[in-house]
Amino acid sequence: MDILNLLKIITTIVTAAIALIIGLRVLFLNKSDLLNKWFALYFITSSLGFFIYAIYHLILDNSNIIIPLMITAHIFFNFNSISLVMTLFVLEKHTKVAMSLKYLGTMLILFFIMSIGYFIFPPYLDMGDYALSIVNTHTPLGLLIFVNAVRLLLTIYAVYRYIGITRKIEGDTKIRLKWFSFGIILFIFGLFINLAGGMLALIVIEILALIIIDIGALLVLKGFLIKSK
Repeated sequence: MDILNLLKIITTIVTAAIALIIGLRVLFLNKSDLLNKWFALYFITSSLGFFIYAIYHLILDNSNIIIPLMITAHIFFNFNSISLVMTLFVLEKHTKVAMSLKYLGTMLILFFIMSIGYFIFPPYLDMGDYALSIVNTHTPLGLLIFVNAVRLLLTIYAVYRYIGITRKIEGDTKIRLKWFSFGIILFIFGLFINLAGGMLALIVIEILALIIIDIGALLVLKGFLIKSK
């Protein structure tokens, strides 16, 4: 394995660890708060996706388990987008309303639609690259475009609404939401830069994207650590 690929995997593992630590930290700040739970899920599913991504890129002697692991990673990334929108619903709506069939039910149906395609049109492993000890997976173009378009639309909607909420409130909550919004924007920007780097096979771009993701995650945590007076 060349040095850049190794560095990418190390950076991915570091990013996964940071996301997991932040997710658990947010959860333990207030275990009973639904907003904290959904934000924790947002980071924990990101962490699991990155961990699995790193693991299957290290498997060079068993090609049969790579695609199942790759699909599992993407399912976690799909739920990541759902979790982000649910944080918005919890913030804007009453808890019972956010967890109703109309909101949570709709998001779970969308999650199912996003994920089922990986079993109908499964990704495949480039066996030529694998023979050279390079793990290179390919997703059918239509599925790739559909899933990432849905992820992008969900995240743009969530960020847009967060910015709108921030403008309407004052005090410590406004400051917290500013950190949330800025951190989420960086986190999401990093995710899509990472995707672009992967599609273009530019490992340096992927590594830079992971660093951006780490910074965004830390900014979201800062927002949670700001205490109301």
